Amino acid sequence: MFMKKNVPAVPDRVGGGSPLKPRSPGGFTLIELMIVIVVVAVLAGLLIPSLDQVSHRSRVTEDMVNLRSLQTAHYQYAVESGGQFADAGLSHGGLANEKIAWLNTLGRYVKIDGIIRSPLDQSQHWDVPIEGTTDRFRRTSYGWNNYLSRTKSPDAAIDPKSAADRLSRIKHPSSTVHFLHMVGTGSFAGSDHVHVENWWIGDSHPNAAPILAANHVQTNIVSGEAKSKHARANYGFVDGSVQTLHFSDVFLRPDHNRFDPKIAGQRSFQ
Repeated sequence: MFMKKNVPAVPDRVGGGSPLKPRSPGGFTLIELMIVIVVVAVLAGLLIPSLDQVSHRSRVTEDMVNLRSLQTAHYQYAVESGGQFADAGLSHGGLANEKIAWLNTLGRYVKIDGIIRSPLDQSQHWDVPIEGTTDRFRRTSYGWNNYLSRTKSPDAAIDPKSAADRLSRIKHPSSTVHFLHMVGTGSFAGSDHVHVENWWIGDSHPNAAPILAANHVQTNIVSGEAKSKHARANYGFVDGSVQTLHFSDVFLRPDHNRFDPKIAGQRSFQ
């Protein structure tokens, strides 16, 4: 006859600690769940800025494609016009002449509506009237170096025949800025050209140039602070090239810049 052995009971505490609680199959404890949430939040915090940066770089690239398309269209226009450039025509508060505006004349060579608005452009004035007006809106993200205009050039104001309004008068096409970004607010937000000659006060205020230029140009459309010489934007050149440059890479002073064809290319910015 077999005797039943006494089997000691399994204690419900270990070392006097808390009662053992079996884990549900495939589940998480509260602590593990909290750890997962924290890790996911940290990864999201790292990933979202990276995605924003990737998206911004993509828009910068698309913007450069737009500028190249404008430069190519204008080159075709110039060839068919015997080397003569198109012109600016949208005003920044005065009289406009839209008939001659490059915004209209280049439409024969490129689908202008598809490239005239930059993917980097955040101006509200595509839908909201320019400050101080009721019927003027933004028509283009891009502007024209007024030195290349027959009607807006400071040289043409003295002698119309001296305007650098044709290929033969540009000594250094790869160093002469042609298209740039118009500022998103203020009267120049509705214009299609800038006035580079207004960016300089004098030797006593050499740091004023980027501040004054920022009233015409969105100098930080790519990065940096507006009104700073370190602001970066895309610039199209007469030869069709496009570069992302600091403001100080395109303008230092009237005798050292890449806008005036008489000066552009004569001095290095390196």
